[in-house]
Amino acid sequence: MIYVALNNLNLPRNIVLHLTEACNLKCKMCYFWGEKGSFSNRIKKQNPLEINFELVTQLIHELASGSPSYSLFGGEPLLYSNIDDLIVEIKNNGSRIDMPTNGTLLSKKARMLVQTGFDSVRVSIDGSREINDKQRGKGSFDKAVEGIKALYEEKRIHKVKNPIISIIYTVTSNNYDSIRELFINDLNLSEIDWITIQMENFLTMEMGNSYARFLKSEFDINNDLYWRGMIRDTEDFRNIDTNALTHQVIEVRKKFRKLKKNILLLPPTFTNKNLNAYIRANWNGMDDLYKSCLVPWFAADVVANGDIAPCHVFYDLVMGNLHENSFTEIWNSEKYNKFREYMKNNNFMPICPGCCILYLSGKKIKKNKKVKT
Repeated sequence: MIYVALNNLNLPRNIVLHLTEACNLKCKMCYFWGEKGSFSNRIKKQNPLEINFELVTQLIHELASGSPSYSLFGGEPLLYSNIDDLIVEIKNNGSRIDMPTNGTLLSKKARMLVQTGFDSVRVSIDGSREINDKQRGKGSFDKAVEGIKALYEEKRIHKVKNPIISIIYTVTSNNYDSIRELFINDLNLSEIDWITIQMENFLTMEMGNSYARFLKSEFDINNDLYWRGMIRDTEDFRNIDTNALTHQVIEVRKKFRKLKKNILLLPPTFTNKNLNAYIRANWNGMDDLYKSCLVPWFAADVVANGDIAPCHVFYDLVMGNLHENSFTEIWNSEKYNKFREYMKNNNFMPICPGCCILYLSGKKIKKNKKVKT
């Protein structure tokens, strides 16, 4: 079985480095710093954490023989105090590296990213200037567009293809009807290699409470800091006209096909029926159904405090901490294998249907089969 084959590798293929909790924007829908975000609503106010540079350097050397791909994550990863040195360290050890970014600091870092051979930058822009700034903060649109231009110009000057530049568009109730305007009218598409249009990830409170019971019963964990930041009421999406949304995506898709540029959709099926099921949390009514997730066998997140988490952004479930044990010890630990065994036997945790990573790493099943939740 594929589980055994992957587990025998003893090293992950992909590592997400949660470099810093800090961010220079407060995007409304963000599950960390948004209106309902985990960090915005912390009972104890504390300075945002950032990962220890010596600790993460040690990790990179430990995993070097497997050449995993790294994704830099935040907050805003470009705020990390040792970002330049970290990128050099990763590239010197033979790994690919990418990051999502709000783009506001790209102009300052464009030359460094090109000179270090950085592989891929994914810039978050959620509509025209007015719409994006309403969702992400005043001035964020212009700064992101300027950053893309600066990075593109550095690539042109040095006659290189990397970093690949892509756009991430997160669909919310505030911007669902701004897709056409952004991608057909506002952006200079010659500077962009591909785009992702993704629905906002969310959990219902019922899913969250079920996940909390799972954490307690299986791992004696009571933490709810992260999953609570993902809770949304389906009423929050009631104004989204999925028919108008799908028509805009079809138009943008045609445009990108003519330009021979790729477009990634999350979920993959952008139809009126499928998206209506999604925003109503009717996971079993979707055309995009999955029977398992392979992430526990080939990927892991390193949280800013040194924790190792098996699921992206759901950092309540922790397998160990790098300040106490090596990554290899944690990756092959009894606790991690217990989690893999649970996933092999049960397919999913209660949170899984609301996770966009599932659309990238899950094994799809035929329609009309039920998802275990």
